[in-house]
Parts: sequence; structure tokens; C-alpha cells
Amino acid sequence: MKYSLCIEPIFEDRSFYDRISLAKDLGLDAVEFWDPSVYDTKQIGSAAARAGIPVAACCLNQAWTYRMNFAYDIVRKNVEKSIEFGKDIGCKTFIGLAGDVSCKADSQKALLIENLKRVSELCEKNGITIVLEALNSIYDHKGYYLDSSYIGFEIVKAVNSPSIKLLFDCYHMQLMEGNLVNNISENIAFIGHFHSAGVPGRHELHLGETSYPRIIRAAEEAGYDRYFGFEYWPSYDNAQSVKDTLRYVKA
Repeated sequence: MKYSLCIEPIFEDRSFYDRISLAKDLGLDAVEFWDPSVYDTKQIGSAAARAGIPVAACCLNQAWTYRMNFAYDIVRKNVEKSIEFGKDIGCKTFIGLAGDVSCKADSQKALLIENLKRVSELCEKNGITIVLEALNSIYDHKGYYLDSSYIGFEIVKAVNSPSIKLLFDCYHMQLMEGNLVNNISENIAFIGHFHSAGVPGRHELHLGETSYPRIIRAAEEAGYDRYFGFEYWPSYDNAQSVKDTLRYVKA
């Protein structure tokens, strides 16, 4: 398995750009982060190149502002802008977000499928992947529509493009539905990226209730060959936390 570190909730006392080389020094295979629009993407690309570490993923431009259920012209233009950011940083996997629940009917599912189908041609042409993220709607993102991997997989299957996948966030899905190993093993073809954190608290993986070595083994056995991302808030010394997390998942 290849491991990436989301560098925004960690090493917050260090420059964002310095965190890239620090992740490399600590043994990570890649880095990732959230909104590229708030940083100098050329500087990110240069820092990653100097450190010799790739950028595994980042969010689409202003992903919380421009959701994937918006009018298609807005979605397309935002994906196009993100592709340009991606060229600066060498990133080809972009995290997209669904909208919030706005009515009782399940109308958003059809809209997401339609938008993703239409934008998939642009993604395929540019060799990028959009991973639609399912989040928990109990604690962290109340009102968020896509809070089920089951619905997420249905959307990805309906879109039927190699450039549209689900971001399977183990932290969020443990809170919402559990059954992680079976869901991953049976749907690995539709997963384009993983996120992880300890449940509860969203801290170190080894301090929560979830057996991450078992989950990672299931993904590997199912043939997953992309990145497994650590997206958590450390509860103690950050460098030691990362070392402990790597040791835990590799045990």
C-alpha cells in the first residue's frame, strides 16, 4: 500500500510548504491537501519536486463553494480551473463534494449522476480522476447529502467512467454504516482514494475503534493500487504521531 498524508490538519506550527518535505522525511509516499486556491500552486509543485514526493490528491477548486450538484456550466468551469491547478502541482486526483439536503425527494442523486457523466469526458481527455466524497452527517457535516457509500457506489456505477470514483473515507463511513471490509472488498473497482482517521475523535488511526490493518489488507487483496490517505488531527507530538501511525498500519 502507498500512504499519503493530508498536510493541513498536521504540523500547523510549520509553513504549509515545509510540511511537504517533512512528510517525505517521515516516510510517507505522497502528500495531499484541501483547497488549492488558497496556496501558490507553483510553489507546491516546486516543493514537492525538490522533496521527491508526489501530490496524491487535492480538492477541486473551492470544493465547498462549488459543489458537484450545481448547474453544469459552473461544475465544468470549476473542473477546468482545477485541472490547470493540477498541472502546477502534478496532481491528477481531485476530491469533489456533493451538496446539502435541500428537499425530501432524492433529486440530488440524479443531478450528481448527470453532472458527473457530462464532466467525465473532460476528465478522461485530461487523464484525471474526480473522487466524490461521502461524509458523515451525524457529527461533522450535518445536512450533507452523500452520507452513504452505498449511494456513492450507485452513483459511480451509473456514471460508468474510469475517471469518476468514490473517495471512501473510513472515518466517515465507520460512523455512518460500519461494514467497512465487506463494502471495500465488494466495491474496490469504484474506489479511487481512501481517507482515514480514528473513530471517535478523528485522531490517530491506532487510537480508535477501527482495525485499519484489516481494512488495508482487504483493499490490497481486492486489488487496490492507489493511495491510502491519512487525514487526521494529531493528539500528541505530530512527528511521533505520524511515525506511530505508519508503524501501526504496516504491522
